[in-house]
Amino acid sequence: MAKESPHSKKSNGKTPIRVLQVITRLIPGGAVEVALNLCSGLKERGFQVELAGATDPKTAETVRKMGIPFHPIPEFRREVSPLYDLWAFLRLFRLIKEGGYQIVHTHTSKAGILGRLAARLAHTPVIVFTPQGSIFHSTFFSLPKRWFFALIERLAALWADKIIAMCQSEVNDYLDHRIAPKEKYIVIHIGINPDRFRQAQVNVAKKKQELGLPEDSFVIGIIARLSPEKGHFAALEAFQKVHKEILDAFLLIVGDGELKEAIRQRVTSMGVEDRVVMTGYRRDIPEITHILDISFNPSLWDCSPRSILEAMVCGVPVVATAVGGIPEMITNLETGLLVPAGDAEAMAHCILRLRKDEKLRKRLTVKAGKRVQELFDPTQTVEQTVQLYLRLLTEKGFFGGD
Repeated sequence: MAKESPHSKKSNGKTPIRVLQVITRLIPGGAVEVALNLCSGLKERGFQVELAGATDPKTAETVRKMGIPFHPIPEFRREVSPLYDLWAFLRLFRLIKEGGYQIVHTHTSKAGILGRLAARLAHTPVIVFTPQGSIFHSTFFSLPKRWFFALIERLAALWADKIIAMCQSEVNDYLDHRIAPKEKYIVIHIGINPDRFRQAQVNVAKKKQELGLPEDSFVIGIIARLSPEKGHFAALEAFQKVHKEILDAFLLIVGDGELKEAIRQRVTSMGVEDRVVMTGYRRDIPEITHILDISFNPSLWDCSPRSILEAMVCGVPVVATAVGGIPEMITNLETGLLVPAGDAEAMAHCILRLRKDEKLRKRLTVKAGKRVQELFDPTQTVEQTVQLYLRLLTEKGFFGGD
């Protein structure tokens, strides 16, 4: 008698639905926060959720405290690496085949491609993919690589039941590159935990002292990974213009990444090292956000940067570039100020304008706080994902009795 597949039984409504979330690398950043928040929300709603990916010491402890079973895939690498990619795929396939998951939800490109293929070959009933941003931009890869990845993504799209985009701009990018027909996409905005930021208790003077900032400084903060798409070099050019007119202005760069040394060298060559503070990776983002006078997002491309939402929750005015999904978060002159990517002159002008116009700052922050509450509630993000899971399972005939 043939052995019955763990996926072949229909739910009787009593057994928890098993979900595996797969992400390439558990490094600090927005993509991991999205995946972890989803894991937490699914667990609260009674799903049996597990997580797989390449771990990082800074996030491994967080996962452990959440009580989410974690399956390490140390072979995951960001770059294409045939040998490591094969081992990662085989490890994933075995995990999914033996795990009996009803849903495999993959995040980011590498995990998305290998995870979708492994789940399809393991006959997982429902397969979902969240890109966590579009890779079809020159800030990420050369044109030949983008063509190559587009071909791979078109194939991988056949293995997914649904692609969850975090903004409409992301959907448009995928449609422009003919990855999948429009009915395969659904937009679910990311959510943040507002209480974590609203309830943060911070002694501003003490926190500034800890970070090496004068107590009376005017702090312009960039909270982002130090990588090419985040636009730090244009931001430094803008700040060089700003600090000549705002004598107490300081630029606080929070985050870590591959451009750390290059940014540090640029700061020195521009002669602003006494006005720029680079903190590296920090866990106290809510407290740091509260000491900012302006939240600055100079990205050359971005999907849905969490630092913008976090600033909006904290009542900090935002200056950001009008790229990717940012205009879906910020309405110019209503909930923040938008500028063209790479335009240091426009960035500097907006920062100076906010410094001088207190009424504008107040109006922007009040409306921004309401917008976050309306569109980026984390419970809404989880609920929409749950409803998608249940609908797809129903369509696959998972629910119901004999």
